Amino acid sequence: MSYRNDFRSGEKDAYWTGGRVILAIVVLTIVLGGIGFVFNWFGDAGNVVQKEYAPIAMLAKYEWFINQSEAIKKMDADMKIYRDRVAAVDSSYAVNGPKEKWDVVTKQLYANDKQKAQTDLAAVISQRNGLAKDYNAQSAKFNWRPFNTRSDVPVYKFDLLQ
Repeated sequence: MSYRNDFRSGEKDAYWTGGRVILAIVVLTIVLGGIGFVFNWFGDAGNVVQKEYAPIAMLAKYEWFINQSEAIKKMDADMKIYRDRVAAVDSSYAVNGPKEKWDVVTKQLYANDKQKAQTDLAAVISQRNGLAKDYNAQSAKFNWRPFNTRSDVPVYKFDLLQ
């Protein structure tokens, strides 16, 4: 019977030792998992920084600003052309005398030509506003700001009356 007492004593020691070993493994797993999580988090942050500021990304952002700026300048020139076209409609119909004396067909042709010229101008203004909006939105992002070559941002809103 003494072996039974020895076995029960050893059984208690085994439970106590096994419980501590399991507790140590759980604590070690939590600590190592936490360390791994923190290093992975810093690793992800490093990967993002490397991706955003890699030479190829920097060049692409710089070129985007240059291309966008040139497109805005082209739209500004196009707006002048289309504004001149709207004014040219009036001057081309001025040879017909005062508007009150025009016949119905001339009035209709004038209205169509004027509407077409104003619609084309509105389309160019809309495109230009979209380009300026994109340029200004990218200029406001902190990871794009270093690549903006212009210190001023283009005016966002134009309308037909300007």
